[in-house]
Amino acid sequence: MNYNLKMINTDLINKIFKNSYIEINTNHNEALNVFENYIKKSGEYIPALINFDTHSDVYINIKNGTATIANWVNFCFNTYKVTEFYWIIPNYITQNAEYKNIYQQKTNLNSGAFRSFDNIDLDLDNITKEQLLFDNNTNELISITKLESINKKCKMFNMPDIEKQLTHLIPIDINILTLSNLNKLKGKEVLLSVDADYFCNSGFDTTNRINNKDITENELTDNINLFIEKLSESEINPIAVSLTYSPIYIQKKYYKNIEQFFNAIKEAGKN
Repeated sequence: MNYNLKMINTDLINKIFKNSYIEINTNHNEALNVFENYIKKSGEYIPALINFDTHSDVYINIKNGTATIANWVNFCFNTYKVTEFYWIIPNYITQNAEYKNIYQQKTNLNSGAFRSFDNIDLDLDNITKEQLLFDNNTNELISITKLESINKKCKMFNMPDIEKQLTHLIPIDINILTLSNLNKLKGKEVLLSVDADYFCNSGFDTTNRINNKDITENELTDNINLFIEKLSESEINPIAVSLTYSPIYIQKKYYKNIEQFFNAIKEAGKN
């Protein structure tokens, strides 16, 4: 057995993923291909998507023309009929005051990468939920704050409320949680996306606020085992699984470790 797998609980991996459809990729927007392949194979749509990732991969209040590694989740709301999105942020956010501050500060987000919520404090000890509206004509995820602002301007000019015109808007539940409360999703059938930076990118490079810090191999192994343990305890049922490891977002010295870990998950799957 490879040196970096000897401390990883492969029995639990086999238990969790034994009935899953699994593909490995190097660009996170390729998760769309994984889910499409599963749907073509099964004819089944799964409304819940879980993303283990340092980044949300969701863009808010902005039209999305092409799926990229930064906004691919937006395309799941239309093409794959996802109405529940769960972003699992790394546990170290809750254990580091500086990281935690980024996610608990009020943001008044207008457009761009979705890192927090509009005008609310994020409680990392519970599932934090916000309902947004998805425009399936533009792949735009619209916040209630923005909609209220548009309606206010419409009333100023005696125009009808915008939501009465946009009957095609789809309600989407956006949730943020950590491994500590993953069991709140107990038994749920999900599309599952796992980005390797969740385990080893201990910084938020898209914020340009904190430099990524180095982690040891033991820390990487601990992160992986905690993920496996909590996923098993939750009894979440991963129906289709996308595993992404991009060299851009993980430390080069751990690329092989992640590759072998993902291969162990792949081998546990049915395909």
